[in-house]
Amino acid sequence: MQVVRNLGHIKAQQRRGRVFTAIGFVGLAGAFVLVWWQRQIPSLVLVAYALMLFGFVFFNIGLQTMGKFISNDRKRRPDQQLDKSLERLNDRYTIIHFAQLGKRNVDHLIVHNAGVLVLTVREVAGKIIVDERRWRKGGNPLGRFLNYSGPQLGNPSADNEADQAAVRATLAEAGLPDLVEGAIVFTNPLAEVSGSAPIDVLGDDELLEYVRTQANDRERPALGPKERQAVIEALSQGPELELVTQRAERRSKKAA
Repeated sequence: MQVVRNLGHIKAQQRRGRVFTAIGFVGLAGAFVLVWWQRQIPSLVLVAYALMLFGFVFFNIGLQTMGKFISNDRKRRPDQQLDKSLERLNDRYTIIHFAQLGKRNVDHLIVHNAGVLVLTVREVAGKIIVDERRWRKGGNPLGRFLNYSGPQLGNPSADNEADQAAVRATLAEAGLPDLVEGAIVFTNPLAEVSGSAPIDVLGDDELLEYVRTQANDRERPALGPKERQAVIEALSQGPELELVTQRAERRSKKAA
């Protein structure tokens, strides 16, 4: 499997996360200073509350961004997690991370024999309810508030539709076939999704087989090698691209 990664986007988001966290911290610290000063100047209390809200929002947005784009020994980024889950795919598959298509960065897409699969990844845990295109987290509202700095659910359906639209526009501009589909992937094993959606919803452990099934469906029109390479080149967009080839693991045959 080939992996194309937009390192420029990753680095930019890492910087953004650090800046937002720093701004939020300064805002929170300033709010505490104003709370102290308001003993002498009571009118500062409203400014302190406003600054505290500002700092809280920026600090948590920064933590969310850093949680998504910074990896360490204990945690992989979503793109690294997908690479690991799909490492057994052969060289007929190419996964592109954070492609910059027009004004939109499409997080993850896979080019295979039957077209392009656009993946929307979520790392959230717990109960998740979907009703067609409406998504919400289950559980205690207080718990969701306290987890504001962690991975967020948002609306995966809307995000996937917007990503597919960006991919289709790019392919149409290049005069290439519009063979685009989407899926939503929950990588956290503690995620429990219930309900129905017009798009396929998968767990991380289901992804490999799902991708293979999509690529090998004989009822779908197939891309030839030259067409597939043209699609890869059209979608591999970004300021600093990294190309890595992962060799599919070979399983040793058991002795009879």
